[in-house]
Parts: sequence; C-alpha cells; structure tokens
Amino acid sequence: MTDPGWGANRPLVRSALLPILALLLLGSVLSCKSGGDASSVSGSALGASGSDDLLWKGSTPALGDINTMRPAFGVARSILFQTPAPASTGAIDVLPGRRVYVCVYGVDQPSLCGTGAGETLTASVRLASGSLDEAHGSAIRQARTAGKDARIKIDVVTRVTRKTFKREVEKPSKSRIALYGYWVEHEGAVSYVLPSELLERHIYDESKKFGGLRRDRLVKALQARNPALRVPPDEIDYDRFYTEAWVEGDPHGKDTPDLVHLYRLHRKDFDVLTEELMLQRAVWAADYLISSVSADGKIRYQYYPSTDKDSSSYNLLRHGGTTYSILQAYDRTRHEPYRLAAEAAIGYLFARTREDVRQGPYGGGPTKWIVSPGGKNKLGGAGLGLVMLDAYGESTGDYEKYREEARKFGNFLVASLKEDGEFIYFPSLTPDGPITDKDDSAYYPGEAILGLTRLYSWDPNPQYLDAARRASDWLIDVRDKGKDEKRLANDHWLMIALSYLYDATGDERYVEHSLNLARTVKYQYDKNIPTSEEFIDFRGGYYNPPRSTPAATRGEGLVAVMDTCRVAKRECEWVWDLLQETIRHQHLSQYDPDLMWWPRNRAKTFGGWNGGLIDVSIRNDFVQHNMSAVLGTERLTALRARGEELPGGPVWTRLNLKENRKSPGIPPERMAELREATVRYRGESLWDERWQRMQDEAAR
Repeated sequence: MTDPGWGANRPLVRSALLPILALLLLGSVLSCKSGGDASSVSGSALGASGSDDLLWKGSTPALGDINTMRPAFGVARSILFQTPAPASTGAIDVLPGRRVYVCVYGVDQPSLCGTGAGETLTASVRLASGSLDEAHGSAIRQARTAGKDARIKIDVVTRVTRKTFKREVEKPSKSRIALYGYWVEHEGAVSYVLPSELLERHIYDESKKFGGLRRDRLVKALQARNPALRVPPDEIDYDRFYTEAWVEGDPHGKDTPDLVHLYRLHRKDFDVLTEELMLQRAVWAADYLISSVSADGKIRYQYYPSTDKDSSSYNLLRHGGTTYSILQAYDRTRHEPYRLAAEAAIGYLFARTREDVRQGPYGGGPTKWIVSPGGKNKLGGAGLGLVMLDAYGESTGDYEKYREEARKFGNFLVASLKEDGEFIYFPSLTPDGPITDKDDSAYYPGEAILGLTRLYSWDPNPQYLDAARRASDWLIDVRDKGKDEKRLANDHWLMIALSYLYDATGDERYVEHSLNLARTVKYQYDKNIPTSEEFIDFRGGYYNPPRSTPAATRGEGLVAVMDTCRVAKRECEWVWDLLQETIRHQHLSQYDPDLMWWPRNRAKTFGGWNGGLIDVSIRNDFVQHNMSAVLGTERLTALRARGEELPGGPVWTRLNLKENRKSPGIPPERMAELREATVRYRGESLWDERWQRMQDEAAR
C-alpha cells in the first residue's frame, strides 16, 4: 500500500494488537477438518469488523495486491510446510481480520482445509493454518517429502449476505456461479463450501435437468467437511459469502511458487499476448489431444476433471475437426508424434465411412461419407473429413497418400448440392433414397466450402471450385441476404472458407461478406461489455455466461478475416483489436501448470481447454477450436512483427504449392522446452513412445 498514513501508524497499531494476538494464539484453535469433526468452528462467516475499503474496494484493494498476499502465504507455509517464517508481516498486520480459509491441494481429494477469524488478517491466516495443521499437518508434510505437488490456496471473506436454500436446485444467475460460497450453522454444528468448490466438487450441475446448484451435492459436501452437521429437511438458511482467492502456482524449480490471483477457477488477470506464450499454449493443447488418441485412433470425446470420468458419447464430425487441428500443430512444430496420432485418427474415421456413386446437378462420382451414430449421413462429416485430408497434404507434403479418399469426399459434397446452390444437410443413406432434410446446421456449408476450395488448390478439378462458389453465393445471396450484424450468425467455417475462396477467385463479394461476419462478432462482443464491468472475466467473451468455444470459433473466424484483408490489401485494425480481446479471454480456460492446483487427475487434465467460465469439462472440440485460434493468432503476430511466414492461411497454402514452401518446425531442443510441463504432468504419450521406437529401430 502507498498511503503514507499506513506507514506512520503501523508501529502503533502493531503494539496495540500484541496482547490480542497473544491471547488468540494461546487459545484453542478453530478447526474445520476435511472429513472430520468441524463442530468447534465458531464465530460469524465474516470475521472481525474493520474497514473493508482497505481489503477489497477501490482501485488498489489490499487483497488484490500480490505484495499483501505474499506474507499471508509466508505465514501459512511456515505453519503447514515448516518453512522459515516471513521476515515481515506488516502488510497484513494492519488489515481487518476477515475470516480466512486455508486449503492444501494435491495431498488428498478433494482438498484439506482449515478456517479461522482473528482480529487482524495475520491472526486469521495463523488460525486457519493452525487448524489445518492440527488436523492434517503430518500428512501434508509427508506428501511434500514424497515429492507431491502440494499447493496452498487462501480465500479471504469480503462480504456476507443471509440467504435461504429453498428448493432441490438453487438457480442463481449463472454469472455468479463460483463467486460465492456457503456457510451453514445448524444446531450448534458448522460447515462450509468455498466458492470454487461449487465447480471443483461438481455441485453446480449444468445439465438441462438441473441447471443450477444441487441441494443433494451441496449437503454431501457440507457433511463431508463436518459429519456432525444435520441439514434441515426443507429449507437451509446460510450465509452466502464472497471471497478474494489466491493460490500457489506451478512450484517446479522454485523454492517459493508464484501466486495466482483467482476468479472462479481461473486467473483474475488476463494474459499479455506474446508469440512465445501462444506457441506454448498451442503445444500444451496438442499434447493433450494426442494423449487422448487411443491406439486404434479413437479420440477421447469429453472428460470431466471434477469427477475424473469420461463421457460415453461420441461425435465423428468433431473427430474429423480435432484431427485437422492436430495436423495444424504438426505443420507448425514438425513434432512427429502429432503426425502419427493424426494418421491413426484418420484410419479410425475411414473405418466408419461408406462408399457409393452419386450425382447431383453439378457433378459427383465415386463418393465417401461418414455414418454418424444414429444412422445419419451428415454433410459436415464429409466436409470436415475433407478439411482434415487437405491439412494432411499441406502439413506433410504428401498429397498422394489420401488423394483418392479426398476426391471421394469432394465428390460427395458436390453431389449434395441442390440446383439453387444450397447444400442438402442430411443426404440420404443411399444414392437415390428420399431426403428428409428437416433440420440443418449453420456450420455444415462452411465446412464443405472450405474442404472443396482447399481440395481444388491441390487437385484442380473445376467441379470442386464451381460447387464451392455456388454454395457460397447461395449463403450470401439467400441465407444471409439483407441481414445486419444483429441478425447474422457467427459462421466461422464460412469465414475461413471465404479467405481461401477470395484468394482463388478475387471476388470482392467474399471480402465484404467476411467483414460483415466480423461486424457480427463485434456486435456480439459489445453486448458483453456492460456485464464485464461487474464480472471481469466476461471481457472478450460471448454469451452469458461466456463459453470458451464460442470465443474460440470467433477467434478462428477473425484470424481468417485478417487473412482475407491481407490478400485484399486492406487495413482491418479493428478486426485485429477484436481478435486480441477474444484470444485473451480464451486463455482463461486452459488447464496450464499454474491452474493444476485442483483437478483430481492432473495427468489427464493438463493442457486441455474447458468449456468456459463455469464449465470445467474438456471436450475434444473445445481444445480443437481454441488451439486453432491461438495458432492462427501466433502466425499473424509473427507476420506483423517481422514479416515471418508461418504455416496456415491461404497465402501459406499458395506458397506451399507454388514454391514448395515447407515449415521449418520447432528445433528439437526448443520443442523439449515447450513440452517440459507436459512430460512432467503426464509423461510421454503413446505416440511419443511409438516414434521413439521407430527412431531406435532406424538407428540399428
């Protein structure tokens, strides 16, 4: 703090508090044992009174200052880890003793916590740490001796309101999920659930059936913390408490880890975007994806870190998109295990295709298409299958390996075009079967157009480009005709497709429509600005609450619009600014080393992208879209900074084909640095091990 009055008064305040602190420390320690008796906890959920302006209000709140929190963590570490006590605790000696929760993660699941409330923040941290040490200190230190990644998290209560949980599901505004916790007192017993635990312990259920905070899971968490608590059968009166939370970051190679200011389960502060950081995040994501590819090429679809369980469902269309993104990462890095995993995934997809001969108004021929679960033949399945094969040819330079399969996917898409240029979204299962095209997907046409346009670039059959143009013209002249930014839908696949189509044709309408779609993204971004003034993590996001994939798909689309502007020699700085905002928001949702403090299975979680601010699950398309957007932004950043061409976008495709331009990749020693955390958290993947065996065999 910089207020001169604080420095002048500090000795007087400290001397006045010494008798109080002595009594507090000599008295019985308030304890709340995770999984044990918590009945000795007493006092209010808020703690001691004092000036909240010093704690969490104003432009420079104490609890938002890392220099305040460092001595707080120093006190906790000295008690729990038996490290040297901090040289000075002056920054927290003068702050009000709001209730503090000190938790240790990485020793037992889900966490070990203690709480305390003293006259000062220093006293509160000591009491909370002492209660935790009394209950679990030995286990914590044994875990650290054994090399476990044990991290301390500190929550300080800032305000409290009295509430009643009246139903089986409490449905607050989604924007407030994981920003407040529960303090419950009943018949002399006390227990609590911290704000972040609403997501950590899967108390918040996002499913359509519940869509809120479940009473049964809340009660289970409360009673796990204090079995003596008997929750009323009808209404639960509780104190809703809000906190400022900090956690220790990745401790690897550091005597004292850095501190991370939390908001829900992610950083409170946004990243400063750099090429190095974006490349690093892309590598972590690619490593996550190949760790999800089994030996037969199936990609884990969805994983829930809060329960350490996989989903039983699957989506072949997203399988193709995910494989495409792995190949993008391979093109950027030349890390061969990425290629091996992608080839296995391609084989898995091919095993679930059918072939026949089809003709439409504008051509066709021998076709290949994907049988989705439920027996549907989706246009997008063949579209993304073709996009995947286009990426394989460009990233490896081997256009022959899958040329015939790519042509068959392309023929299927051409044959699925109607006379007016609209695609059939769900073609029949037989060439002459009836069409029951009742529902559609806004994304299928863009996927198909992208696949066809890129196929034409390396296999120049005129029917591919003709079909892509007809389909694009229908979207512009019919589907999107007359719509302003308020009515146009985000169509990122079309935005990507138009960048390639404009490069191939020079048709200015494709530039204009790309910019119209970007204006739609800007309109959607602007809608969240007022909300982001209250909920800071809404900044750069889309919808309420924002999700990571809508941001990521818009990021991909904006990258493509920048590519289109480049080819058209237009300045589009407003698009670039919007892209930066979007990417910063996306970064909040990746499980990076600093955010590995809470997942049950760190090895399985690391590097993945979750669904957003209140969705902790990881799905392969969440990771795909975020990684693709980040790689694209890294590429544009390098181009703007020093004119360096990196893989991706229509200009690179043209250079790749006409000048045999190849990506140099990342040097092995640098790649090892980028993958250090991956190997530390997860170990080498099946595909890394397979590549190493191949290298060893070649060396014999």
